[in-house]
Amino acid sequence: MKRTRAESERIEREEFARGHLAPGEAPVPARPAATLVLLRAGGPGRSPFEALLLRRPPHSRFAAGAYVFPGGVVDPEDAAVPLAERLGPGVTREELPALAAALRELFEETGLLPADRLPAADELRRARAELLEGRVGFAELVGRWDLAFRGLRARYLSRWVTPEKLDRRYDARFFVAEHRGGEASLVGGELEGTAWIDPATALRRFAAGDLPMLFPTRRTMEELREFSDLDSLFEWAAARDVRATRPRLVVDGESIVPVLPGDPGYEEAL
Repeated sequence: MKRTRAESERIEREEFARGHLAPGEAPVPARPAATLVLLRAGGPGRSPFEALLLRRPPHSRFAAGAYVFPGGVVDPEDAAVPLAERLGPGVTREELPALAAALRELFEETGLLPADRLPAADELRRARAELLEGRVGFAELVGRWDLAFRGLRARYLSRWVTPEKLDRRYDARFFVAEHRGGEASLVGGELEGTAWIDPATALRRFAAGDLPMLFPTRRTMEELREFSDLDSLFEWAAARDVRATRPRLVVDGESIVPVLPGDPGYEEAL
């Protein structure tokens, strides 16, 4: 139990130590960000579905060693991606710049791009390198290849805002999407591993201390664990009224514990 508690607080403790505001300092603005919870159906005898997690290396400046969903900061250019007319009926129309950012980050980080039709693999690899180097924008690629996402099933899932006490803050929109094929391929040193894992197993491994996750990641896994199939999950997400979730931090010596509205100590937390 002691190990479980220590592991559950490690990332929060490290992030708090890495950068937090002194008493009386004004909060910094939260940067818009986007996250894609990519799911695939489980095979025979396995769980109903699995989620894609990416592992950050232990030397990362943010969330060192944690398993995270694909995602990153929303760039101003993401608003220029003409998604609205390229989506099918199963795709959310909410927060389109953030959805564009989530798709872009998925492509940058894993090489996966859930479009209806893709160019040849060599062209896709070259374009990914250009995108990562900043020599081409995602909107340009969408136009160059006339990409459409009408067969994609995706929904706006949640919104997480970093506690005001931290000096590195994000306002992250989470989307859930169904995997359309292909294997993740990592490049560079920002990420060091991938794992397809069902939510219940991810949470058991987290409790055992060998799969560290950020607070929003594991709370999302707790929500996903409640569903027995993808259809019911997407139906629930489509009907959900997404509002900002604003965790706070209970600080007690070296113990840093995130809490949500309604949790004991939330009103007094940082």
